[in-house]
Amino acid sequence: MPQVSTMDAGEHEFPFLEEVHTPAEQPKIDFVFVHGLNPRGRNDHPFETWTHQNGMFWPRDLLPYDIPQARIFVYGYNSNITNPQAMSTASVRDHANTLLNLLDMERSPQLNARLPKIIFIGHSLGGLVIKQALLNAQEDPKYTSIRTGTSGLVFFGCPHHGTKGVELGKIAAKVARFVSKGHASNDLLDCLEHNSLFTRQMSARFSHQLEDYKVVSFIEGKEVLLGGAGPASISHLVVDEESAVLGLPGQRETRLKLDADHSQMCKVASRGPMYKLIKGNIKQIADQVLVAEQGYIPQPSPASRVPPPVPPRMHLNSSASYPPSRSPVPAQRVIGTLFAPQDNDPRSVQAAEHKNNWQWDKARDLEYAIFQEHLRTLGPDHHSTLQIGYNLAEIDLRSEYLSKAAEWCEWVSNNSARVFDRRHPLTMKAESLMGEILCHQGKYQEGESVCANVLARQQMTIGEEDLDTLETRGRLAVAYGCLSRREEAVSTAERRTASLQSLLGENHIQVFASVLCAAELLVSNHTQSDADRFAARFNPRTEETSKGIAKISRELTSMLGPRHPLSIWSLRILGASQMNASDSITEPSETLRRALTNAEEYLGHDHPETLNIVAHLGTMYATQNSLGTVAYSSNGSNAEMAVPWLRRYLDWAEQRLGSSNPDIHATLSLLGTMYMSKQQYVEAQRYFERLVAACEKTGAQLPQTVLNMIEICRLNTRYLQPQRSSGLQGLLKSFQR
Repeated sequence: MPQVSTMDAGEHEFPFLEEVHTPAEQPKIDFVFVHGLNPRGRNDHPFETWTHQNGMFWPRDLLPYDIPQARIFVYGYNSNITNPQAMSTASVRDHANTLLNLLDMERSPQLNARLPKIIFIGHSLGGLVIKQALLNAQEDPKYTSIRTGTSGLVFFGCPHHGTKGVELGKIAAKVARFVSKGHASNDLLDCLEHNSLFTRQMSARFSHQLEDYKVVSFIEGKEVLLGGAGPASISHLVVDEESAVLGLPGQRETRLKLDADHSQMCKVASRGPMYKLIKGNIKQIADQVLVAEQGYIPQPSPASRVPPPVPPRMHLNSSASYPPSRSPVPAQRVIGTLFAPQDNDPRSVQAAEHKNNWQWDKARDLEYAIFQEHLRTLGPDHHSTLQIGYNLAEIDLRSEYLSKAAEWCEWVSNNSARVFDRRHPLTMKAESLMGEILCHQGKYQEGESVCANVLARQQMTIGEEDLDTLETRGRLAVAYGCLSRREEAVSTAERRTASLQSLLGENHIQVFASVLCAAELLVSNHTQSDADRFAARFNPRTEETSKGIAKISRELTSMLGPRHPLSIWSLRILGASQMNASDSITEPSETLRRALTNAEEYLGHDHPETLNIVAHLGTMYATQNSLGTVAYSSNGSNAEMAVPWLRRYLDWAEQRLGSSNPDIHATLSLLGTMYMSKQQYVEAQRYFERLVAACEKTGAQLPQTVLNMIEICRLNTRYLQPQRSSGLQGLLKSFQR
């Protein structure tokens, strides 16, 4: 909750530099917030500049949670422009010198500790005070450490230069008139218009320093209403875009327009989109600064807190005998990405690209290299280090290294809760991911409980429509599906899709991914048991569902190309829906084989999506005609076609998923049952015994039907197994229990 400011006219004497946040550990960055002109003569203007009308003072109430190793200062100086008796005679140069002096006293060096780097953040003419301070620091050796220690500049609506031949002084005078709505002192306006504020020569000198700084320039996107109403209203931009940017080339200056006017552009009500945009760009500068400063960052903590190593690579040969697809990839028409890079580090950008293409092993290598660097330079408690740990947990989950994913996730969750708190966004994200991991491990009830708990906390803290909240809602839908709460699963998934459509737009790729999640839940509702499949086969809505999924799959393939991960995923879901809709396996077999061709070619032979398709093919052949009077054909043709697929999946799953995974149990049971149908009791018993061992290891309970089949197998193998002895002794041994 925002902390409402109680600052009144009697609390502050100008000038001052107030520390509004002190980190628990030695600070690595100093943020210095500098306000602009004071149009209403308020004594709390240095704080009110950054405070929303609901009391949210984001430099203190939000920013420390996102950049916890920063110390945060607010600089206050007399910038009154409406009351001649209260106005200061100090010039911008004087205010800048005072800022340097106060900041220098706060930054007295400590033994064996480097001075924090500085990021200045200025609103309106406060940006000119910052620039003047850096010019003064260049000229005065006393303040060299401030000049060389400054790494970033963030400007909100700062008039850097004049436009269309107009001198900067006249632009500054216009700002004064606009923000004071005509009540600015004539003496001040004369001073500004005669350009004694920041001359062109000073701007030229300052431009030589800009090579040393990362710069973000926020531009006002709404006009200030000066008077009138309706068609007769008068409004203007206070600082237009041409004046509000420095005009630096390439990546040296980030320019962003905010949906707010000159006064409101530096105020945020919550952790909504506007704060995320502001915070995200400030955090990019902070993270780059910390990574670059490798000499003084704390070393990693003891080995007990070091995360798990990268898991081993695997390779499985393909059993496919059909040619790959060579369809051309059409032009991209879908907007957005599934994964965004954490910062501008080229490795982060490349890792995000690999994740968007579901190339998990390549992404893991890059993210792990970044993690090791951050662990060494920033320490294990830095937000960036923890975020990379979360990324690695997510990668291992997607690649089905479940035990490694759980280790990463637990490490991030525990440390994030300790460093920040349980309501910090990263802590909640990690707990939400753990809920999904638990579901993958077959711990459905526990996973559902975790996701439901996190969802409630996210709704109260970051909001119902935050992307993290919506991600947890999707995970909760999957948990409902695993628990056979089918209607809840589908409705929860559909609600998430509707929210994403509203937030991101209908053509965003995350919306299409959410649609596929809902479709998969809908299809899986029909495959829980033989009774479900039987009911679905004669339900007219099953065919409608299949046709709808076919349409989605065609659209995705057209927009993204046949080898895009979402296109492959949609084909697998389509094949599963076709299995439900018809007795024939011709259509689903062709669909799944097309999906497998593309998956093996693009994703790889041992990719989780590839093996998911393999499992679907095996299940399809195994359950052919199983809804009729004969569960498995007496000639064993189903088993002959199903077994290679199921064995391939089982070999992969036992190494990757762990013995507790319910999919492994189901596959072992299915193989044992199929061999029993062919009266191959020795083979059947081997699979059943592996199932018993897996269940005993995890404490899972075997169904009574499986226990009955195991007894039948054991009974038959006693009589049918080859006898090693002869005569009466051998005959008697064959009857021994």
